[in-house]
Amino acid sequence: MGKKSIVLISNLYPNSNEKTRGLFIKQLTDSIAIKTRISVIAPIPFNPLELFRRKDSIPSVEIIDGIEVFHPRYIVIPKILRSLTGYFFYLGIRSTIEQLVAQNRADVISAHWVYPDGFGAGLAAKKFNLPIALHALGCDINEYTKYRIRRQLITKALIDSDINIVKSHELKNKIEALGIPLGKTKVIHNGVNQDKFIRQPMDLARKKLKLEKNKKLCLFVGNFQVEKGLNYLIDAFALLKHEEVELLVIGSGPLEFEIKKQIMDNELENKITLIGRVEHQFIPDYLAAVNLLCLPSLREGCPNVVLEALSCGTPVVASNVGAVPDIISKPEFGLVVSPENPDALAEGISKSLNIDKNDMPVFDWYDWDKNAEMVVQQLYSL
Repeated sequence: MGKKSIVLISNLYPNSNEKTRGLFIKQLTDSIAIKTRISVIAPIPFNPLELFRRKDSIPSVEIIDGIEVFHPRYIVIPKILRSLTGYFFYLGIRSTIEQLVAQNRADVISAHWVYPDGFGAGLAAKKFNLPIALHALGCDINEYTKYRIRRQLITKALIDSDINIVKSHELKNKIEALGIPLGKTKVIHNGVNQDKFIRQPMDLARKKLKLEKNKKLCLFVGNFQVEKGLNYLIDAFALLKHEEVELLVIGSGPLEFEIKKQIMDNELENKITLIGRVEHQFIPDYLAAVNLLCLPSLREGCPNVVLEALSCGTPVVASNVGAVPDIISKPEFGLVVSPENPDALAEGISKSLNIDKNDMPVFDWYDWDKNAEMVVQQLYSL
């Protein structure tokens, strides 16, 4: 069988302004590009009411690591017309897909993030008579289906697609509960870059990062958003105030003011250090330098940071959401605790700090190349 041309569509993809955006999708794309032809459409939302207030510096087309990435614009007006966002998304990508079809560069569409991306891509697939796979990632199902109109649009997109690919069995169950035919949804967990996320001595990693040698350190990596549950982790550290353990926090986001206030209100300035955003290339050093990774999420798909921590030989305490129980499959890997529960988090952290990283078993998980192989196999079957 000859190679097919895949068109990957997602707003969650890096661009010249946001180089760390959706890195897990880029890792998959880079691996797919080795196996077959791929183009990326990564639309950029714009609010027409603010058109003259700021200059948009993201180019309409750019080459990122050898892959052509298109950035058409689509209309988003915050708080209103949400039910039309999927249609606006379709209008934004339509001409780009038409161009790729005319160039014989579009045999199958692979849309990552179900709404508005998957819905809009589904309309395009129907117009140009292309097969389509929808990839549900987490909050697009966990959160958006709570809203009646969006739930209806998401359900329609999932029914109209040729196949749905999800990151966890939990997501598969939720999709099937929407009335999607059984057998149409496949579980493919994320891969992990085992060449980058490797074991290294804790002392060496701490020396690189200029961290104190003998402290017990936990790490949080993520956006400051409600679903990441950082507020519960801070409450857990308030319960651990008198234990010899500190928390490093990598990330930023819309809840930054609230997070800083919560730290101050609990008098945890000496226990919690906000590092800010860190380039992805330095994350392996932080994972190797700490005793424990903490993921207090309320919702997840297949959290890459958990895979990356275990690949670095660092145990994890994480909420029982998404693919987490699939990943933390051995006691030596850490503990799975109930979400939205500071007491359970605190207890899990206290227990898991006793895990000796030297005794951590090898984390036998597939890499992005194997992940891409499984995804391409599904796409080629359409």
